[in-house]
Amino acid sequence: MASIIENEEAIIRKRYLTQTVATAANTMPPFKQLVKKYMRFCQVLQSGGAEEAERLHGELLALLYSIQFHMQKLQAMSGAFEREQQLYAEKQAQLQASIQQAEQDIEDRKRELEGARTELAHKQEYEAVKKLVMQVPSRAATLAEQEGTNKEIADLQQQSAELDALFEQRKQQFAGVLAALESLQRSIDRDEPEESVVALPEGAPAAAITAAAGAAGGQAAAARQPMQVG
Repeated sequence: MASIIENEEAIIRKRYLTQTVATAANTMPPFKQLVKKYMRFCQVLQSGGAEEAERLHGELLALLYSIQFHMQKLQAMSGAFEREQQLYAEKQAQLQASIQQAEQDIEDRKRELEGARTELAHKQEYEAVKKLVMQVPSRAATLAEQEGTNKEIADLQQQSAELDALFEQRKQQFAGVLAALESLQRSIDRDEPEESVVALPEGAPAAAITAAAGAAGGQAAAARQPMQVG
């Protein structure tokens, strides 16, 4: 701030020395005009011209008042400029603070958005897992299905055991029948020659002999037929 005031004072001095504040192109710079008037006033005082000295005195006062007025005006303008500059600095500081706050808000919103995206992704994953879980049967239904399956397995095992027992029983029965048939066949093979010889009385006709042989053959054939197993 002090450097600004010094710069403004230097500008004011330059304006007075270079006729910057003059309103007409032919007018001398204020300080030069004042020096010239003062030198003329001193010469008139030494020569003894009272009227000329009075006139120059009035012109000197008018010029001094004019310079003073311009100085006050420049000071007022300088004060206004300082206030404007201070206001501008305050506005600039407020703007900078607003920019920083906006940047901070943007960063906060970015973090909130990232958090919202993460939460949304978690919710979507949860919904997907929830749908998969809903597709899985309930524990009660699973237990009921397991019990039904175990019961079916037990029934099948019982049926298999019953079939195995029945097969073993039929196998034993069939083995017994085969053994009986073999025994009967052996018995028939042993008894057939004796039974085929039939004693006939002497003088029996040939027809009787043939009938006896046929009866013996029929008995042997009946013995060879297998027994039916119930």
